[in-house]
Amino acid sequence: MNRVLGLIAVAALGVLIANFAAVATGNEVAGGQNNYAKPQNYTTLSVSGYGEASYVPDKSIVIFAALGYGKTASDALSECSSKMSRIFSALEALGISRDNMETIGITVNPRYDWEQRPPQIVDYEASYNLMVEISDISLVGRAIDAAFAAGANRMSSLQFTLSEERESGLAAQAIKEAIDDALKKAEVAASQLGLKIARIDSISISHQQAPPPIIIRTAEMAEIPIAPGEGKISATVSLTILLSA
Repeated sequence: MNRVLGLIAVAALGVLIANFAAVATGNEVAGGQNNYAKPQNYTTLSVSGYGEASYVPDKSIVIFAALGYGKTASDALSECSSKMSRIFSALEALGISRDNMETIGITVNPRYDWEQRPPQIVDYEASYNLMVEISDISLVGRAIDAAFAAGANRMSSLQFTLSEERESGLAAQAIKEAIDDALKKAEVAASQLGLKIARIDSISISHQQAPPPIIIRTAEMAEIPIAPGEGKISATVSLTILLSA
């Protein structure tokens, strides 16, 4: 995500610099000045701008865990693997592709009787962790129900997020609004001072994404009634602008 937003920021900065460089070039060429030398008697203005874009998530990521126990590590693994096979089938029956399911960890640990001296191994616990990406938000509640019915022992994470394409577009929108906001402030300041914007000397851009809240409705339903709230992608820019008479 940071790489995508970084490319967007560079592109936006390039357009702005090109536009203001054209104005500055016209003024400086007429006066016989070097375009790349900072002119004398310019007023430096620092200004910031803010922009944001709201969104409703279009995908969800859920992590399930299946546990297994046995007198040997192999027995414990066999039990949790059997549970996970049923979970795979239950999720596929909802239309969730196997390509959207990823094993993110398998562990086996001995369990001890700490009352004995020395502690003795009682049995083994195995854990199989599965990450599931659900592109149809309406399926989230049904997927959780189906996974637990098939043998899942816990759900360690539930988050709503955006596809890369939508995230990129919304980030660009937030950055554009932030730049527009900063330039409007600069134009007002320059006008009040009887000056005009010559060019942009520097720019910095920062951004962040506020995840949406998870809403659990209380209505009686056959499945867990989960829905995402509204999230925001925001951007802040800081401009250093040269003003001339």
